[in-house]
Amino acid sequence: MKRRNTVTKASARLVLQAETTNQIKPYHEAVAEFIKHCQIKGLSSHTVDFYVKELKQTRRAFAEIDAPLHNLRQFQTHHIEQLIEHHQALGRAVSTINSRLRASRTFFSFCLRKEYVTANPHDGVNQLKARHEVGPTFTKRQLKKLLDAPDLTTFIGLRDLTIMLTLAHTGIRLTELTSLCVQDVSFDGKGSITVQRAKNRYARRIPLTDRLKTVLHAYMEERGVLDTDALFISVENKPFHARSIQDRMRHYGMQTGVSKEVAVSPHAFRRTFCRLKVEAGTNIFVLQRLTGHQSLEILRRYVEIYGRDLEEAIEQGFDGI
Repeated sequence: MKRRNTVTKASARLVLQAETTNQIKPYHEAVAEFIKHCQIKGLSSHTVDFYVKELKQTRRAFAEIDAPLHNLRQFQTHHIEQLIEHHQALGRAVSTINSRLRASRTFFSFCLRKEYVTANPHDGVNQLKARHEVGPTFTKRQLKKLLDAPDLTTFIGLRDLTIMLTLAHTGIRLTELTSLCVQDVSFDGKGSITVQRAKNRYARRIPLTDRLKTVLHAYMEERGVLDTDALFISVENKPFHARSIQDRMRHYGMQTGVSKEVAVSPHAFRRTFCRLKVEAGTNIFVLQRLTGHQSLEILRRYVEIYGRDLEEAIEQGFDGI
């Protein structure tokens, strides 16, 4: 029997279904779907912003190495390796490259579940080895200079002192500080701050030091009752945003001269909190509860560098020698 030159309608439908299953999905469309997925999943705005930023930069780099952005299915492991080499040639920091690799790996895992790719091109590609360093911290002298700088005869000065003292005496992150509401502060007994919007999604309570309790109470009396619940506000009675807080930190850094020695930032206050607690012998598990670190790895670095047991151990065994 001679074979026909045309295929049956049933065969044509099978071919069409195969083409639909192996649909071509451009990078930018898949990223938009991934970001929407992250928002629906309930990830924090900070995490979503991280993915938006890193995937945008990664897309730009992929374009520069002529990766197949028009069809995710064509991505292979060598494209990820070329991406790393491209970043290294531009002199990007190891931490920057690793952040983009983490974001990209998670994105391609999403694409694999959606069947936009047949395999994650990141499989077999490890993150770059980074130096495990602890960022710069303030000395007690530098910290005192910063806390003594605000003019307490003005609302701005009182607010800025309260912000810096909160950062210094609780070790909270900038995003956690800006999310604080008036109702998150309690003056009952020892007093405490409840961090509701923590990075690891677990709310935590941080007791107040005596000085922070006094300063916070004075600030909240001066702040008064407003339409906004935001704890820290501008002179226009609007929530005081992260960028403005960073600007104020830099202002006091330049005013006191501390910025010539250490970059003054909210995170420098957090690192200093960790250092001072370790030097004081605070239990690492208690410190983890105070700071909200999901892993003990970072806190172990502080213990290794600032732990007092090293000074005590180095003298042991040399009695009379």
